[in-house]
Formats: sequence, C-alpha cells, structure tokens
Amino acid sequence: MRRRVVIAGCGVVTAAGTELEPFWRALMAGTCFIGPLRNFSVAGMEPLTGTEVELPEEDARQEDARGGRCAQLALAAARRALADAGLARGAPGLEGAGVVIGTTLGEERQVGELDDLWPASGVDGIDPGFFSRSDNHRLATLVARTHGLSGPTLVSATACSSGNAAIAWGYELVSSGAADIMVVGGADALTRSIYTGFLRMGALSKSICHPFDRRLDGVSFGEGAGVLVIEELEHARRRGASARAELAGYGVSNDAHHITAPDPNGEGTVAAMRQALATSGTTAEEVDYVSAHGTGTPYNDVAETKAMKAIFGERARQVPISSIKSMLGHTNGAASAIEAVACTLALRHQAVPPTANLGEPHPDCDLDYVPMKGRAMPVATCLNLSAGFGGFNVCVVIKRAP
Repeated sequence: MRRRVVIAGCGVVTAAGTELEPFWRALMAGTCFIGPLRNFSVAGMEPLTGTEVELPEEDARQEDARGGRCAQLALAAARRALADAGLARGAPGLEGAGVVIGTTLGEERQVGELDDLWPASGVDGIDPGFFSRSDNHRLATLVARTHGLSGPTLVSATACSSGNAAIAWGYELVSSGAADIMVVGGADALTRSIYTGFLRMGALSKSICHPFDRRLDGVSFGEGAGVLVIEELEHARRRGASARAELAGYGVSNDAHHITAPDPNGEGTVAAMRQALATSGTTAEEVDYVSAHGTGTPYNDVAETKAMKAIFGERARQVPISSIKSMLGHTNGAASAIEAVACTLALRHQAVPPTANLGEPHPDCDLDYVPMKGRAMPVATCLNLSAGFGGFNVCVVIKRAP
C-alpha cells in the first residue's frame, strides 16, 4: 500500500528572491526579472539577457571561489528547504534521508572555463581538483554530506524536466517505504553552451520571452534552484511538522518524436498528465491550476495548449494556466522544481501567479493564461508540467495539505 507523502519544506534561490515570501510577492506582482546579464558574457552575443541570482554571502561561501556555481545554488536552496521543514543537521530521523537533485547542465560552466584555461596554461596549469568539482554527482553528494543525509542519493538528468523527475523519484522512494524523508529538486547555472546552442537553433528570444503571446519568439534563460523536503505523512506528524502541501502523484512519458522539438499535438504531455491524475486519484474536473512548461517558443506553447484541451475538454478555458518562466526565464533543470515551490505557495496563499509579458495571446493559444498579474482564487489541486529535450515529460500533482 502506498504511503501518503507531504511537502514539509521549500527553498528557492532565484532572481525573484532567495526567501519564500519575497519570491511569492514578486511572482504575484508579475515582475519580470529578465534583463542584461552583469556577471556572464558570451563573445559575439552582446547584449546578452537573462536572469541572474545574487547569492547572499553566507551562501556564496559554501563552495570555494574557483568554481562550483551550480553546487552553490543547490546547497543554498537545500539549506532553506531543510530550515523551512524544521530539520537541523542531526535531527531524529534525518540521518536516513536521501537526496535527488535534477540538473540539465550541472557544472558545465566549469568545463567551459577549462576550455579557456587549457590553451593558455597547458595541462600543468589545470587544477588537480578540477574533476572533483565538475562532475554532476557532486550536486547530490554535497547536499547529502553537508546535512548528514545517508539515504538514497541520486542525480536526475532528463533535460528541462529534471527537477520534476527528481521530485517524482523522491516521491517513489518515500511512498514505497524506502525512505521517510527525501530532499528533492533541481539546480542549474547559466553557461555559454546553452546560449550558443539555442542561438544556433533559432530558439533564443531576441528580447524577452513572451509565453503564449502573439510575440512569442523563443526562450530567455536564467539560473537558480528549487528544493523541497518531502516526507511520509505520519512521520511528519510524529515530529510535529506542519505539512505545506501533499505530493499526491506523478506521471512520466516520452514523446518519442524528436530530439529537440515536442510532439506537435502534445501527445506526450497528455500521457504524462493522464498518468499523474490516475496515480494521484484525481479527476481533471478537480484541477484548479496548471503550472505550464511555457517556454515562449511556438513549438512548445502551441503543443502544450493542445494538450490542455485534450485533458480538460470543454472545461479547458476555465482552468487557470500560467508560466513563471515569463518572469524568471527558463532555469533549465531547476525550472520545474522552482515551479513546484510556486504551486505549494499557491496552495498556501489561495492565489495563482501570472504569465507576465502577455499582452495579446497567440492565435493558437486561446486559454486562460492569467495575464500580467496574479489572481486570488480557491486552489486545492495543482498540476506542475515539465518537458525536456529528448521528449522527456514529467507531471506532478500537488494538493492542499491533509
């Protein structure tokens, strides 16, 4: 028999803030943080736009100054999530907790810097510790080591759905009884490769991303991390913890269509949503809000709109849908984890965040995308959608706390 799983704590590190309430207020106001980058550049691509995180000094010190930006973000969000859950290092039951961190690029920024250093300095100029700082396994193992977590420790790499995949993996471990507590989420830092690759594919926005808008012309990127502490319900109750929400189920699928483009009819997204509803015992009529993948590309946004219509039928235009990538940019493997935190806060505050930069909907995107500013409304059930290159689709269901 499946055990019930609750979200006991959340942490975010984004351009919109590094604490939950300021982060939520910024989202609800529809504040767009996409702008010229200050700490990152790519030769020949100026001016470069996106969103950057200003880490507080206590977080910036968690990794040495020679690199590890992605690990810094993951550690900062995990520390906040564990504090929000009331779990200090050494707390009873925490030692057997596990970690799953999702990422698209991991420490690729480190690898890119090596490309600059090697021709100038030769092999002897490479720091011997480089490989210990550049392997993606460190994102999970550093969180585990920092907080003394000796349970299942994994890295999820399903492209831009990696954060949701990490959440689903953690849910599976807790609901099956393999762990009582899991620290799950995603992290990614800005890299030259992501900008260069998307520019060459013609998928990079020429200004700022406009999800579901007539002007949608591509992605804007950002960096950040989102982490949740998920816990078996009775375990949380025994330690007197307050559940933020319930993680009720998930669905996964693959488009089996194209390495970068989604299935044009959204069939993979439909499959993931249907599975998520089934595993959580939820009907489409019960869904109050959908956190969309919403990248601001015609391929994604139109296909996602078709998927919503297939799931919700005649009710499709009544279900509020939004993309917070319109404010934070696309944070790759962190995106759906940050969006899961936003869903949790939507349940807490009984309101849903907007799609910023949405002035006139695209003719093929004709649903309720909560334009410009957040909306107060009853919220009991959220779907958090994500998709990634390779056709990876993951949907998780988040409900009000039991």
